[in-house]
Amino acid sequence: MSALQQQQPVPGADPASLLLLLPRPALLLLGPAGSGRSALSFRAALLGAASSRARALFLAPRPLERLPAGGADAARAGAIQRIHFLYPPSFRELLQLVASLHETFSCSLSLVVLDGLEEYLGSCSSPAMAAQLVALLLDTANHFSQKLPVESAAGCKLVVSMKLSGEAGEQAEYFSAIERYFPAQCWLHPSTEEIADSGSQGITKLIRARLSQPGTKDQEWLVRFDPQGDMRISLLPCEGEVDGCTASRSNRPPET
Repeated sequence: MSALQQQQPVPGADPASLLLLLPRPALLLLGPAGSGRSALSFRAALLGAASSRARALFLAPRPLERLPAGGADAARAGAIQRIHFLYPPSFRELLQLVASLHETFSCSLSLVVLDGLEEYLGSCSSPAMAAQLVALLLDTANHFSQKLPVESAAGCKLVVSMKLSGEAGEQAEYFSAIERYFPAQCWLHPSTEEIADSGSQGITKLIRARLSQPGTKDQEWLVRFDPQGDMRISLLPCEGEVDGCTASRSNRPPET
């Protein structure tokens, strides 16, 4: 049995719940196809809605095909009713929506989640326009932070997920234009290892998640998705822990 398989779920912060404790207001969630970006984005929205009197906003190009892990329980507990789901179909409509949120939303927001940014960039005219969208998202989060009660010192957070394959080209230009707005980045990389589930037919997928932010130690988790789509998260020791594991852009996991 490998070291990854031996890691057991432990209580404590995971990539989604840690968002609520981050000193910085924005997090960029990055990874290739099949790395669990949407599931973690949805988990962050659930936690944001459940941990505040304010609501969470979830933006995506289209509705989720099914509720990711924890969605059914959250629906029964009422947390999902505290999330506003909006699905602007194009970059232009997303930009218009974000620009008008401070006027159209009378309620307070503690979290804004944008899932699937890469799909919107497909109809974006230039990297400069992509940067304008992110700037508007940050302005929106700041606006709703000011509307929150004084005891909500954390303010309104922003999570943006983007599929990133590491290939050069136009996608790299867009990424360079927006990443400067996100000092905190969480990189997701599917592991080459998979576990056959003896209790049910199917394969358990393993995803490594690493959170990097300047001036602090990286944090890393192992995310398991079982054949039914349920998620379990285990804290992993940082690979560079003996050297302090200070975050930097060079700490990105290797491409798989």
